[in-house]
Amino acid sequence: MTTAHIWMRKKAGMSDEEFRDYWLTTHAPIARDGYEHLRSYVVHLVTRVPEGQERPFDGVAELSWDDRDGFKADMASETAAVSTKDLENFTDAFGLLFVDRHVVK
Repeated sequence: MTTAHIWMRKKAGMSDEEFRDYWLTTHAPIARDGYEHLRSYVVHLVTRVPEGQERPFDGVAELSWDDRDGFKADMASETAAVSTKDLENFTDAFGLLFVDRHVVK
């Protein structure tokens, strides 16, 4: 399994609701419907942080493929170009991390 976490910071001036709605109704369907090898796509939205702290980001997308080859094929697709370009519409910053999942409990 190949899993990527993509953290996102919402565009300045955008409300939490606008960010959430754009991501879930406009952006997420691009990958959901366009990536041939994508196995799962989960959106984690930040709802709050401990008092006195600032949010380092506003949400994390968790995307999974069966293997690295499926990921590479999807990233070479037109869908990847469209999805990456669309990030400009609702984010000011984002980053991609590859992760291994270890269930502790």
